[in-house]
Amino acid sequence: MTAISAARATQATSFAARSDPTLRQGSQGASVTQLQNLLRSKGHNIAADGDFGPKTTAAVKSFQASRGLAADGVVGPQTWAALRAAPAPSAGSPTLRLGAKGGAVTELQNLLRSKGHNVSADGDFGPRTQAAVKSFQASRGLAADGVVGPQTWAALRSGGVSNPGTPAGGKQVTAYHNGRPSTITVVPVGNGKYMRADAAKNFLAMQSAARSAGVNLSATSGFRSMEEQRVLYQKYLNGTGNLAAKPGYSNHQGGISMDIGGVGGYNTKAYNWLKNNAGKYGFQNDVRGEYWHWTFKG
Repeated sequence: MTAISAARATQATSFAARSDPTLRQGSQGASVTQLQNLLRSKGHNIAADGDFGPKTTAAVKSFQASRGLAADGVVGPQTWAALRAAPAPSAGSPTLRLGAKGGAVTELQNLLRSKGHNVSADGDFGPRTQAAVKSFQASRGLAADGVVGPQTWAALRSGGVSNPGTPAGGKQVTAYHNGRPSTITVVPVGNGKYMRADAAKNFLAMQSAARSAGVNLSATSGFRSMEEQRVLYQKYLNGTGNLAAKPGYSNHQGGISMDIGGVGGYNTKAYNWLKNNAGKYGFQNDVRGEYWHWTFKG
């Protein structure tokens, strides 16, 4: 490198450092607003308020992971450059939306299933797939529009949890759907029980609405670990326990099923309330003969 080119490189680096300061949580000002606007242009649902708070940190980490960068939440030269770069088109990642059909939709659905979303891999982008896409997008800080573009594809193919960060009282766990493991965030729903974050939010809302109607519902069995499911399955095989799915194949292990206490049987006030209202919160009584078992379908 000649002295002139070295000087130019040094000058360019110095200029970049002045124009693109390293930003992290706690930073404030015009550069943060610029960062937030770039993140918004990439589909991240955050406010451009000039305050680098937890939501901006989550969006930065999600973007970094989608571009193969270290997802540390610190915005340095590489992250600035990636934010300003146009997204590279991918022939294997077509933009998908409600009504799409085919192999790419099947791939999308399998990716959603691996993240714990209860959809069928039938190659038909219907309302349930759209709802799962919106839920996933919201969990990663993306615009929850139900349209699968480059950012959503990248987030689906990246590792990590289905819900960024850990809500108060929450924890990250290994979940299973059709035998496939994934990492999700579960949050408490009472009685020491947990559900996947989106299912928990809806269960608690349903529980509150039921209480207003004079129906008291409680959580008796939510998310189960692999060991907990093994124990229940062995009791079922021995004839000493209720029906239980094979370990790795229970919706409880996906954090979306809840055994609800206070129902008392079919044709009770509580069951009839659930029958008439649970669907509003995304829950279905999906196991024949088990009035207590309700699964969040989204």
